[in-house]
Amino acid sequence: MPVPARSDPLPKVLIALTAVTGIVDAVAFLGLGQVFTAFMTGNILFLGFALAGGEGLAPLGSLTALGGFVVGAVTGSRLGVATAARLRRWLLASAVIASVLLVAAALAAVGLETVRGHLVPRHYAVIVLTALAMGVRSATMWRLGAILNTTLVTGTLVTWIRKSTLGGGTPDAFQPYRADAVVAVFGGAAVGALLLRVGLTTALLVAAAGVLTGIGGYVAHPASRQTPGKQLSG
Repeated sequence: MPVPARSDPLPKVLIALTAVTGIVDAVAFLGLGQVFTAFMTGNILFLGFALAGGEGLAPLGSLTALGGFVVGAVTGSRLGVATAARLRRWLLASAVIASVLLVAAALAAVGLETVRGHLVPRHYAVIVLTALAMGVRSATMWRLGAILNTTLVTGTLVTWIRKSTLGGGTPDAFQPYRADAVVAVFGGAAVGALLLRVGLTTALLVAAAGVLTGIGGYVAHPASRQTPGKQLSG
């Protein structure tokens, strides 16, 4: 297993992006009709519940988020293929695209009230723009070779347990980062819920700034010139 270089900021960037995931899904679940725009497992479950007659759900919102995320992930993956030989250009382009989509979502949310039930067309616009951004970002992180998944914290938690002495494993150099990622999504969710008290727009702008600062900061670091490899592998 590779050992993280002390000078490589990628693990910390991934943790920061995991916190952004918490912010984004706090906005989506608490403010956009109880859907998820980063954690797609939740939407798939909600669609299954709705199919079986579950009440109090927003199946169209979940389907919109799922569709937007898939399109975003395809876009991010295709962009990576097209610019495979230019790592830094690809990363920067992905960061800009995701951030612009989040800013567009923030603008669409100006004056929009948070809801738990009935959604209006602008809510769907915010959902799809946010899901597109998260799809692009997630595909970028996977193609970069980052095994610390910024949108699948369950896997990170299981790997942390498996490699801990409690789980009968041997802790490695990545264990602190795995634990930090779990804390990061928890903290991000709390921050997102607090930001919603100010408004949807504010919360989404903070998320956009987090994505652009995180990935953009990594692009500016010399480590981004290296060939992407598996990071924080489980």
